[in-house]
Amino acid sequence: MTNSTNSTNSTDSVNSTVSLITRADDCGNCESHNLAIAESCKHGIVRNVSVMATGAALDHAAALFAGDRSICFGLHATMNAEWETFRWKPLLPASEVSTLVEADGYFKQHPGLWLAAPPDVEQILSEMKAQLDKLRAAGFAITYADSHMFFEWAIKGLDAAFDAWCVQEGLISHRPFTGRLPEISGDDAGESVVAGDPVDQFVARLKHAAPGQYLIVGHPGYDDEETRSWGNSDYPGTKVAQDRHWERLMFTDKRVLDAVRSGGVRLLRYDEAQAL
Repeated sequence: MTNSTNSTNSTDSVNSTVSLITRADDCGNCESHNLAIAESCKHGIVRNVSVMATGAALDHAAALFAGDRSICFGLHATMNAEWETFRWKPLLPASEVSTLVEADGYFKQHPGLWLAAPPDVEQILSEMKAQLDKLRAAGFAITYADSHMFFEWAIKGLDAAFDAWCVQEGLISHRPFTGRLPEISGDDAGESVVAGDPVDQFVARLKHAAPGQYLIVGHPGYDDEETRSWGNSDYPGTKVAQDRHWERLMFTDKRVLDAVRSGGVRLLRYDEAQAL
């Protein structure tokens, strides 16, 4: 009787509050991004960190987060390389994942290129397994899996295959957790709020969210030389650095921390969200 009552009360509490799965992507990408993500966890609201096994700064990330059990870590499965200044290769030999790579052995730039020449799904799953194994060997306790650039959309049936692979590997798939905070118009929140900076806009969306479970994904970074070195012809490095600066503040700014505290917002790890 006691256990049943506690379970009911817990469910009622969750249903009457805003619960937020907070996730930082691209850990292992570069040292600057790793440090910004660590700040977003230690001094901000991030509870989930998605790690790129193909990233050049994976060892730095592993040392930075060694032994930290407060964070829920995930595989940021990487099958595309969108930048022109930095590119990634698969962990498996190119001959084993030939449908995933260009002639030079690097991943194709974005999943849209798969529409004309769909890759082999089994090769994707094999590369995901290699990436998962590398993260575990580096010391990360991987609990969930998500996809860099949300590549599942580009191949029919890949979403189901992704989910089945997660079950096989004992991981939580990111795909069921997609609730977005509401967009806010001037009529909803007042022009002064809507016209504010990205942190103001995020706080407005958070304050106007109905009770329920939501996901917010960001790519925390600093507007520094290292981050400005990332980019491509459509998305220059200066804009990348500006955007990632604001995404870090979206997780760490005092306005956000105050809104979370005053609004009783529950910050969730993926394993907590799965349990609920």
